[in-house]
Amino acid sequence: MSTATPVLTRGAVAAIETTKTIRNAYLLLTMILGVSALSAWYAVASQAGVINVWMFLAFMIGMPFAINATRNSPAGLVLSFVYAAGLGYLLGPIVGFYLRMDANIPVYALAATSVIFFSLSGYALVSRRNFNFLGGFLFVGFLVMLGAIVANIFLQTPILSLMISGAAVLLVSAAILWETSQLIHDPEANYIVVATSLLGSIWVLFMHLMRLFAFFSGED
Repeated sequence: MSTATPVLTRGAVAAIETTKTIRNAYLLLTMILGVSALSAWYAVASQAGVINVWMFLAFMIGMPFAINATRNSPAGLVLSFVYAAGLGYLLGPIVGFYLRMDANIPVYALAATSVIFFSLSGYALVSRRNFNFLGGFLFVGFLVMLGAIVANIFLQTPILSLMISGAAVLLVSAAILWETSQLIHDPEANYIVVATSLLGSIWVLFMHLMRLFAFFSGED
């Protein structure tokens, strides 16, 4: 009777590792989304005020770098929950503002965010297409958008704010495809980095969709 032990090919091992990374990334994303939602609810309930815009930008830019630097240690996992809680707390006052304006705006924005995220991320997973080519475009696009946001802090131009929101929705939609693609096609992809990146994309998408719904509903 043969007692030979089956040997997995390199491709089979890679497929197992990819599946594990995808599972871990979406499990972590589910958990940090819950933390972010609870934090946002607390901010709305406590009527928290909007923080200084420069502190906001420092948090939004600095935390992803810190998570990436600690991605292979328990600190990276802890920072992902801190990041989620911070995003939720920052979002709370904005949600509260739109709730007072029209309670339907956050609801519509949340529904649209869910549809966009699940459609794009699901498409990337099912089709297995490689969207790595979007990396350079996204990097340049986000730099341009960041410059426009900083400029609008001083200019306070409504039309520029609207253009920023429109561009943000398109860029973040592309980012969701790219980030999901990393889970499949990048053997070095880290589930903590990808999960927190997807969380940030969902956050930005939801925030700017509220802005657009408010404008087109005539409330803004």
